[in-house]
Amino acid sequence: MSVREKPLAAPRGRAARARSVVLAHPGRQNAYEAVLAAQERGLLQAFATGVYLQPVSRAHRLVELGSTLPLVRSLMRSGLDRSHPGIDSARVTSFPVYPLLARPLRRWPGGQRIEPWANRRCDASIARWLRRLEPPPALVQGWEGGARATLAAARSVGAATVLDVVCAHEYAEAALLAEGASIKPGRLDGRIRAERELADFLFAPSPVVVQCLVENGVPRDRIVEIPFGVDPARFAPGARTSGRFRALFVGFVGLRKGVRYLLEAWRRLDLPGAELVVIGDADAHGREILRDYQGTCRWLGKVPRFEVNRWFSRSDLFVFPSLAEGSALVTYEAMASGLPVVTTPESGSVVRDGIEGFVVSARDVTALAERILLLYENAGLGEELGRRARARIESGYTVEHYRERLGRAYEAILDGRAPEALVGEVRSPREMLRISLGGSLSHRFAREDV
Repeated sequence: MSVREKPLAAPRGRAARARSVVLAHPGRQNAYEAVLAAQERGLLQAFATGVYLQPVSRAHRLVELGSTLPLVRSLMRSGLDRSHPGIDSARVTSFPVYPLLARPLRRWPGGQRIEPWANRRCDASIARWLRRLEPPPALVQGWEGGARATLAAARSVGAATVLDVVCAHEYAEAALLAEGASIKPGRLDGRIRAERELADFLFAPSPVVVQCLVENGVPRDRIVEIPFGVDPARFAPGARTSGRFRALFVGFVGLRKGVRYLLEAWRRLDLPGAELVVIGDADAHGREILRDYQGTCRWLGKVPRFEVNRWFSRSDLFVFPSLAEGSALVTYEAMASGLPVVTTPESGSVVRDGIEGFVVSARDVTALAERILLLYENAGLGEELGRRARARIESGYTVEHYRERLGRAYEAILDGRAPEALVGEVRSPREMLRISLGGSLSHRFAREDV
């Protein structure tokens, strides 16, 4: 199936319908912020998802009790923190059967195939619902890997279609092959190729993903680059009182994240009074890597989301030497937490080399070790890079900036305009209010001085 040459000039039948947006995601990812972006502009018709707990539910209240009870920790690990207090729950339609069936089976033999199966079944359920939805929406957004049926249904009812692309898939496949993974070359899921074909526009979080899509046949004028954002209130600098230098990695422990190269660099350094903390679930490859480097790091496995920000605030450095990503959200979270970041171009990070951290070539153990050593020996440099990292997030990469970019893109598509030019440099609503108030005060003081 070939990729279409150009986006549609206007969604089919859009002129005769309301300006309305439906978002569909079987899980959560960054979908909640997209829902809020549409809702804040009065565009949200519905959010279709798998498991979603209404904020008034007993299970949700149990999750909110705190992090100290083992049961609560277990529930949060099980994904029962599926809600957002800012989302109008009356506009949420959930399809929980298949996601709930799949959750306890994921760790069984062959369990890695369960979640994609559940996403496909959820996608099919959402597509059937969408075809019956009245009035039909003007725009439908889905997330890659779980949106083929949904986008096909959206096109059948005349809606504009948007695919959120979260990963540079062809690059990830090449990285896994280079690491010796037993995968078949050219195995890219046909669903993803079909989703790209069905999308009028593709939202990409970084230049890396844009480049990957273009190299693989997607016309550039159908791609809209929209970087992610992070909540600077949730991820904020903390007092680091451990008395030791702590480097942190957060991510899945496997072949693609470059953990092997980080552990080799750390072992070579053998830094006195320092520790490397690794957070994240591991597959068979990851467990083998951890065994090979046993004693090199402190591996905590998978921890609940609410615990991750605590580890950011307890650390001095974040290291993320990934071989292929879309735009790794953990790098935004580390920057918001005031940490210098050592990463690779492939991570899709907004870190600039020598300004908020360091960007080294993937698999370059020597360069990785040199940058870690530099920050270990120069605490003041790390603090300055961390302050700059926090400032960069606050100036352009908060959740408010992300929602503003998305909202502009939705409105442009609904108006039949090209969205790319409208989502570059933006100010968050909070910044606009601060500028407005500051301008008013400056004007008043100027008049009083006359």
